[in-house]
Amino acid sequence: MSKQIIKYVLLLIGAAILALLQFSFISALPWPFNNFELSLVAIVFSFLLFNKKDSWIIAIALGFFTDLWLFHPYGTAILSLFFTAVVIYLVLENLLTNRSLYSFLLITIIAVLVNTIFTRIFLVIFDWSGANTSHFLTSSLFWGSLMWNLILSLVVVGFIFSVLALLSRRLKPFFLKRR
Repeated sequence: MSKQIIKYVLLLIGAAILALLQFSFISALPWPFNNFELSLVAIVFSFLLFNKKDSWIIAIALGFFTDLWLFHPYGTAILSLFFTAVVIYLVLENLLTNRSLYSFLLITIIAVLVNTIFTRIFLVIFDWSGANTSHFLTSSLFWGSLMWNLILSLVVVGFIFSVLALLSRRLKPFFLKRR
């Protein structure tokens, strides 16, 4: 019992540190690099490194700590990261494997697109002031930040996956024997 409590406390501390890094360090970077979302990469890799229950906890905790520091209506990050984790889980469980770089790059693309769409939809729903009533799909800033988020996330996921493949036997490809 105490091992699980320690594990969950460490997951919460890790989520708080990642959210703090996102809010303080990454958002302070110059324009193309401040579009990178560390929380999405962490959720993608949580499905590789942890079980699904721990991945749900990581997604909700990252959303909670991100919501504490963002200037959006509270609950936007929790809901969008949770629904993104659900989509990632469904795609990994039903369509792809968690041992391939290509599948993780595709998962990253799906995660960035789903999280961006959910975040924008929740911002429109939760913001009653009318500041987010303009259609975000027609904004060039939306498409530019989405493109940079995709590019940076793919580069980081590709690099981290390659390092983990070198260090771990779990990600080594295996071949089926022919009869």
